[in-house]
Amino acid sequence: MSRRTVLVHAGIAGPGMWDGFELPGELRRHHLEDDLADTVAGDRVALVGASYGGFVCLDFAARHPELVTAVVLLDAPHPEHEESDDLLAYAEEEERLLEEGKLEEATDLNVSYWKIPGRLRPMVRRSLEFDIREVDEVDLSAVRAPALVVVGEHDNADFLEMGERLARELPNAELVVIPGAGHLPSVERPDATLETVARFLA
Repeated sequence: MSRRTVLVHAGIAGPGMWDGFELPGELRRHHLEDDLADTVAGDRVALVGASYGGFVCLDFAARHPELVTAVVLLDAPHPEHEESDDLLAYAEEEERLLEEGKLEEATDLNVSYWKIPGRLRPMVRRSLEFDIREVDEVDLSAVRAPALVVVGEHDNADFLEMGERLARELPNAELVVIPGAGHLPSVERPDATLETVARFLA
């Protein structure tokens, strides 16, 4: 039986961020506005999540360990991380701009802060209008599947720290740093990221 893999996009992007990210077997793209349980549909799957999408994958893996064969976390957050002043300032500014209806300015802020390639700006803009269910807590000790924690070399310090912590605290995890990548390694260094993920899932 071929492997089934579910790809979960970052909160600042959309399913289109996975264009060209072709893993062996059956691929399903999950949209963060939907319920991941519906995308998994009771099958045993590997989960690959970027940024907040990785957090959603962690939550599902903790609550449904019997359905998850492996988890890949690309620059994902840690549920108990204490944000730096820099990350808090970004979040507060984004919230202010969104509350004021300044979606173009909020888009520019995200593209700049996360160093997102300009070609993805329209995707970032659309993501600001997604209605995404929030995950508050995740029990890392409940994750039974082997995990690959991937961080981009040039992501901000918060996410580098969170990646190291996830790799330490998940029951069965390894950490890989993608040289030259930032917050979205599958977009910024697609070949190296795809090779790393494919090797782990093989």
